[in-house]
Order: sequence, then C-alpha cells, then structure tokens
Amino acid sequence: MSIPEPNISYVNESAILLSFPGQVDHDHPGAGSQPDPALQSRICQLAQALRSSPESAKMLQEVVPGPGNLLLVMKRGVATENLLPQAEALWLDCEQTSATSALIEIPVNYGGKSGPDLPQLSRHTGLKVEDIIQRHCAPEYQVQCLGFMAGFAYLGGMDSDLAMPRKKTPTAQVPAGAVAIGGSYTGIYPSATPGGWHIIGHTDIKLFDPQRDSPCLLKPGDRLRFVPVETSS
Repeated sequence: MSIPEPNISYVNESAILLSFPGQVDHDHPGAGSQPDPALQSRICQLAQALRSSPESAKMLQEVVPGPGNLLLVMKRGVATENLLPQAEALWLDCEQTSATSALIEIPVNYGGKSGPDLPQLSRHTGLKVEDIIQRHCAPEYQVQCLGFMAGFAYLGGMDSDLAMPRKKTPTAQVPAGAVAIGGSYTGIYPSATPGGWHIIGHTDIKLFDPQRDSPCLLKPGDRLRFVPVETSS
C-alpha cells in the first residue's frame, strides 16, 4: 500500500489533527470501515517517536493516536511551525523502519454467563456459535487506539462477518473483562460500566490497573490474539 500524506487541520489554537482522507469515520470509530493496518502501524510509530524525541517531547502535551488519525496537543506557547517540521521528519523516518510490537494473548471464556449476547450474534450473522468463536480467535488483532474509558482498546482486524451494529439500548452494567463486538470492532471492557457492545465472552486479564507503572495493559500498535479457554453452554 502507498501511504498517503496526512491532511492537517487545527482543532484549536493548541491542537493539530493529522488525518488520512477516506480511511475511516473519525467521529464513530466503532461504526464503519477501518484504516489499513500498515497505515495504522505507522501512525502508532509516529506517536511513539514524537513522545521519545527530546525535541518534540518538549513541545507536546499529549499525543493521541486514533483510527486513521493522530491528535497533537501542544504545550502553551509552542508555535505550529516549530512542531510540524519535527513531525514530518519523524514521519519520514518511520517509513524506513519496521514496526516491532508486543503480541499479547488474552484467554477468553465464551458464551453462557460470560457471553450472554453470543446467541443473538449467532442469529444476526447466521453463523453457529462454535464458528463465531473460531473466527473471533483466528485473527491477530491490532490495537488501533485507546478510547471511551481508561484502558479500552479498539481492536482492528476482526472478521467482517462478525460485525454487528451496537445495541440501541445499552446494557446498564457491563462487567470488567467483558469481550465484546461493536460495529466492525472488537474490544475488552477494562472496568465495569454501561455499554452498548455485544458481550460474547469474558477474560480475567486486568486491562487497567492504576497501580502499575504502565496502567494500561494494551497500547496503540500492540498485537493481540484471543485464546478460547472454555465454551459455556
């Protein structure tokens, strides 16, 4: 894939959005198409490079990857014309380097009380439950971004046959560790919360722990694979 140059837009006087036209619905990241994995990997590379570079780190308050975009929030008094050349140089450097990222395996109990929405997904897709589980575990997912709540990762790469629109009425209390599908994405709820994704399983892995040095287990650019450990009837 030939990776396009980003469009640059100004969110406000201290924030810049780098976006790639035609890649994804930026306002609803769980709803529609997903960015090309190679592009998303390079966006995550750029985000890490900007955080790691002493020159750019002095100018930036936050660096936030999104599906097909990157938000740069500058520190007070930093001029855009000082930051953009740094970002451009690092973007070109990323083209010459291959991304290395962690592969994290997540054990999942599918179905039953752990995945109460699995039968509904089966009816929606026309697939047998065991086929859904097999297809859900087959891909190597990419953590495209974190959002919605601390530690919640939008995982790209799901089999398109498993896609299902979000619930019209959200579930009042989704438990921490719930593995779910919303639109074309799958993800894991790191904490108990109301939610509109369809719950198909559960993991005991702790996705967010404020006591850890790195509170979020998953970070943009990581690779993930689900491993079935039990199927409840």
